[in-house]
Amino acid sequence: MSINVLVIDDSLAYCRVLSEHLMQLNVNRVEYCTDGASAVKILTRYAQDYQVVVVDLHMPNIDGIELLMQLNDIGYRGGVIIASAMESRIIEAASQVVINSKLRLLGALTKPVTTKQLKLCIERLFMMDPQLVKKPAPISLDELREALNNDRVIPYFQPQMDAVTGNVVGFEVLCRIQLGNQLQLLSPERFLELAESNQLIDELTDNLLEKAMSQWKIICQDDAYLDSSLSINLSPSQLTEMSWPNRLRKYCDDNQIDAAKLTIEITENQALSEQSQYSNISRLRLNDFGVAIDDFGTGYTNLTQLCCLPISELKLDMSFVRGIHHDPLAQTILQSLQDISRKLGIKLVAEGVEDLRDLNYLEKFENLRLQGYLICRPKPFSELIRWLKAHKKVGQTNTEAAIETSSEPNNVISAEFSQERLSNYTI
Repeated sequence: MSINVLVIDDSLAYCRVLSEHLMQLNVNRVEYCTDGASAVKILTRYAQDYQVVVVDLHMPNIDGIELLMQLNDIGYRGGVIIASAMESRIIEAASQVVINSKLRLLGALTKPVTTKQLKLCIERLFMMDPQLVKKPAPISLDELREALNNDRVIPYFQPQMDAVTGNVVGFEVLCRIQLGNQLQLLSPERFLELAESNQLIDELTDNLLEKAMSQWKIICQDDAYLDSSLSINLSPSQLTEMSWPNRLRKYCDDNQIDAAKLTIEITENQALSEQSQYSNISRLRLNDFGVAIDDFGTGYTNLTQLCCLPISELKLDMSFVRGIHHDPLAQTILQSLQDISRKLGIKLVAEGVEDLRDLNYLEKFENLRLQGYLICRPKPFSELIRWLKAHKKVGQTNTEAAIETSSEPNNVISAEFSQERLSNYTI
């Protein structure tokens, strides 16, 4: 899909500068206008034609903040980049306007804007909107049915780590499928839509849960993971089915697992799309299951609406986690979510941790779980068990080293401790 950008800035010269930057990126067309009123008219009629708008704040007649509010009112669903020469506090305030609206914020930049900054914003758009990325070819319906009938659904587990202690506190189970005797397993983008459109999604989920719950029960026999949680995903169609809370309760009863340890992940869009989905979220919570809003930041749920949902966990999407160590916008969003998570008493998870500099930044936050390739890639049960043993061994070594060096200056201990922990992430 093509990426078309509309630049809105009262300086014609700066419109041209931004256009030159953007055309160096993965962008097909850049257009611009020099006043907010014209921009509103264009986007009211042709909103679908522009995947990104770049908005200046200081403009005559309609300023940038008023323009952003009008874009929200007309239901603009592309990405928004704020680019302004105003002081940082004003840019941050404008960012909060977007965060608390239904707009999708890609970046809040101080002029002069660089190509590198805009590149991060465009990359964030691709991470937020899977429709913009070319999908791999799906498998056939016969291949899917054969995998279901021949026990070829394989659960993969990805650990979640406490940001401060480094302890493993939870796991997300992910679905993989094996075709015939092929060694390479298929990820959900090859079969999930096919399963949904052919009423096989419940059978697929049952296959996954049956294996994952029994394997997770074995993991929990280790005292280190006794209180760990397990997260699974339900599709939008399943969230409308009244049977799923009872089905999940039976899985827990059959495996003698506390329902409070099982978290159901749903995307922020599906959380608000239908009344039956909202009702089932409430029913899941009444049955003691956790409910997590997944991929937060990629859809259109604002922070105020979050407070009305009976959720127990919030997952910040990887598009805001990657590069967070140098991205003021992502840092602002994380801090806002931290405040909300404290007030609501819910867990907060940062997904997509893949850069050591991001990890070092995130380790400062309490009540934060980390998930990503830098910590551990998704693994099948047998490989996960080996990884957990290695993780525990490294953790014990770190504790002993920290005690032995407790008389050293704090900055020395922290540096050594971080380097030792790094060996754990790459196992």
